[in-house]
Amino acid sequence: MGCCGRNFGSPEQIKEAITKSTAEFTHAHPQKRTEFLHFRDRYHVDNLNHGVCRNLIEEKGCFLCPLHPARHKEDLRIGHCDVNHLCATAKEFATWHIRKQDTFIDFIATKNLTNIDYSLKMVKGELLKEFMEGREQFPS
Repeated sequence: MGCCGRNFGSPEQIKEAITKSTAEFTHAHPQKRTEFLHFRDRYHVDNLNHGVCRNLIEEKGCFLCPLHPARHKEDLRIGHCDVNHLCATAKEFATWHIRKQDTFIDFIATKNLTNIDYSLKMVKGELLKEFMEGREQFPS
């Protein structure tokens, strides 16, 4: 969720912010493109709730952006969000060979993190640092 905010509050505040946005999304029940855009624009892009983008919602236990192109034929985030943002961890991950990526994913899975803790640790680079330190002790 690093692209979905900055200067995050506590995990409890983040969960509260996502719960509120989810309720607003559920109440708006957008179906058409214009309705999604109306949902998107209900707050200014810099109006964050405890550091969280007001468009970040939870569905089926996952955090997601309902404006993402995976959900539409176009990217409804354009003109509102920094759609090209990648945290330092994601940038580093993208340069790795698939085997190293899979090892990192397995490493993360052993942590049994909540969505929020996972996101915060990714944005802060904590998981990357711990993973790389472990690889120095046990090179592949």
